Amino acid sequence: MKNNIYTIKEANNPTSNSGKGEKGLIIVINQADMDLNIQTLQGLVKAIKFDIEKDVKILTVETQTIDINSILKQQSYNTLILIGISPNQIGFSINAKQYFIYMMEHVSILVTDSLSVMNADKSKKMEFWKNLQDRFLS
Repeated sequence: MKNNIYTIKEANNPTSNSGKGEKGLIIVINQADMDLNIQTLQGLVKAIKFDIEKDVKILTVETQTIDINSILKQQSYNTLILIGISPNQIGFSINAKQYFIYMMEHVSILVTDSLSVMNADKSKKMEFWKNLQDRFLS
């Protein structure tokens, strides 16, 4: 008889947590990527007519896995954007295609490359911008 043993990753808290998320948008991003590309992030949030401090909740992580479900339940978030973060890193077991909005039970999920990758490849940045426009400006 063969026994399979699976490791369950322990969920941790995000490295940092900022913004109020009043418009239901939550962004999870790698801390180093945000530090290097904060102007890009601020510009994208401003372009969809959101205030980065008031309208958006930003969670930064390093390498740890976080439990996003408990955070999503705290407030009525309706959009989750993972910038350079895999769904597995937030406790979701889905094989998500990048730059495609997935509609879940009560939240939409968008998975993208890191801001550093998008800044180096303008076509990826434009694909991200198109998704933001479709979701927030239509």
